[in-house]
Amino acid sequence: MKDVDFTYAAYEGLLDSAQRAGFAFLPVREYIDRSSDADRSLPERFLILRHDVDRKPRNALAMARIESDYGVTATYYVRTIEKTLQPDVIERIAGLGHEVGYHYEDMDRADGDPELAVDSFADNLAALRSHVPVDTVCMHGNPLTPHDNRDLWEHTDFESFDLRGEGYLSMDFTDVTYFSDTGRTWLDGDLKIKDHTVGADDKSVQVRDTFGLIDLLETGEVERACLLTHPNRWAGSYPELVIEHAKDTAVNVVKRGLRVVT
Repeated sequence: MKDVDFTYAAYEGLLDSAQRAGFAFLPVREYIDRSSDADRSLPERFLILRHDVDRKPRNALAMARIESDYGVTATYYVRTIEKTLQPDVIERIAGLGHEVGYHYEDMDRADGDPELAVDSFADNLAALRSHVPVDTVCMHGNPLTPHDNRDLWEHTDFESFDLRGEGYLSMDFTDVTYFSDTGRTWLDGDLKIKDHTVGADDKSVQVRDTFGLIDLLETGEVERACLLTHPNRWAGSYPELVIEHAKDTAVNVVKRGLRVVT
């Protein structure tokens, strides 16, 4: 299924093309460290591979193994809900050399109460850290709630939790071009209700699918980028691909309906 989008084969094609085009691969933690250290400059051409593990953690493990086979290190942000926080899977991902972080949603859980949200964040971060080291975090964006989980940082700071930064807030998106597969497309638009870069200018380039993204990297039109994938959206078999495509189609209908209502 190499020519079918949102398959592991298509993802391998992306990694292969980026490597042949001379891209370095940085986890979020390393990007933040090198951005703030004058003695460790960033590469001229690099990709940050970020994965938001909303559900189906074994898909995340499959992608982590593919990246490991290519000698690539990525960042996996994991929700702490029961079906996603599977210690054996998360520990295997970390054991492959990848960064694991907390995909936090504590403003949602606390229904916008900042004090409860900070307490919730502390508890959930500790739960994840009981299995793997955590140096960075990144918010989970639920389109069905009125809250933005990034608002948590108006009431606390990274240093209080011994964190180096946050996947949205600690990245310079005027220098790093952001692409996300939210909505089952790499295009920015109305399907990305909360998945947007804060303070970034409009992008000068857009692509619809993974193959367009490959072309973009191969031609050098973009030299520094952060690519967000949701592993549950990617499949290793045709039946799984059909099921996930149907799920995304249904969710997209709901998202567009929310846009009309609001």
